[in-house]
Amino acid sequence: MTSKLTSMQTYSLMLICLLGTAIIFGTPKVVPDVWLVELLSILPAIPLFLMYSILFSIQAKNGFLGLLVMAWGKYLGNAFAICYAVYFLYIAARNVRDMVELVMTALLRVTPTQIVVLLFVILIAYTAYGGIKTLGRLSEIIVVLVVLLFIILSLLLAMSGSLVPERVLPFLSKGFGPIVKECFIATLWFPYGELIVFLMLNPGTGSPVIFKKMGLAAIVTAGTILTLSDLFQVLSLGMEIQKFSAFPLLDAARLIKVGDFISRMDALVSMITILSVLMKCSVFLYASVKGVSYVFRNVSLNYIYPFGLLIGALSLMVSHNFAEHGKEGLTYVIFMLHIPLQFIIPLLTGIVIWVRAKRKGSLLYGKR
Repeated sequence: MTSKLTSMQTYSLMLICLLGTAIIFGTPKVVPDVWLVELLSILPAIPLFLMYSILFSIQAKNGFLGLLVMAWGKYLGNAFAICYAVYFLYIAARNVRDMVELVMTALLRVTPTQIVVLLFVILIAYTAYGGIKTLGRLSEIIVVLVVLLFIILSLLLAMSGSLVPERVLPFLSKGFGPIVKECFIATLWFPYGELIVFLMLNPGTGSPVIFKKMGLAAIVTAGTILTLSDLFQVLSLGMEIQKFSAFPLLDAARLIKVGDFISRMDALVSMITILSVLMKCSVFLYASVKGVSYVFRNVSLNYIYPFGLLIGALSLMVSHNFAEHGKEGLTYVIFMLHIPLQFIIPLLTGIVIWVRAKRKGSLLYGKR
């Protein structure tokens, strides 16, 4: 299941996973100046990723999975590996639900939700079945398409006269406090903390040096794109409308009217979402399968299609409606799943490994 990605494939795969549904939903609309929240979130995201880079660099036969067993022992380490496998399936299910809600709103209003979910998860499973190398090659194409579609959308918004600079005011009406707080309790973990999934793909993403450089480049690029996305939403909709909009980028696209032939670019936003979520969910599905395969000591792709169907089922059961879905994502998921699994467990794992290495006087770091 493992082969090496090129530097550009690693970068593309990380970037598309960071954009995912974040480019559509952006920063949680609980504070003014949401675009500034997205911009400042790059700063804490960098040290968080550097921690992942250190864990990636530690010499262990099976990457992060091997580190869990090395630090916590066979049984607890394998239990953590299963927890991460389930966690990745859950994140994929939430992303599928996000995509389905938007597509059903914009394009397929009368199509049964179950049919849309089934077809999409089969496509996700088929993509993941090709392995990490296939995901890398496909990500190079999809990331170009997503960025190109976003640029076209931005240009059409500007050409239609929908961007009004005055709507960004008042600037910093509540000061820096709420913005900094939002960076650490929400935006840091979604999407930047989700890069922990790439520790499960080690060593498929290349050497530690490539992993570090491409990851930092992807964070800066994604942060810039997400900041522009939030800024365009504010400039076109205004702060209040954006705050209460379920799909702000979609609502912004509906304002586009250039001449008498370009208007309501709902399909453009939907394509950005579908392509991004397809790649992101495929990566998380592949990582989940790799975690389970490690625990049960069999390198098998037979898990992919059953796990894909499980993602589809979870996406339908994860919440009763979209309002509940959003509330869970901003409260329970962040504090009960994201922070423990993206920060606390990796940090403690690194500390335990470092303490043991110091006692033995050995070096655990080096190039692969």
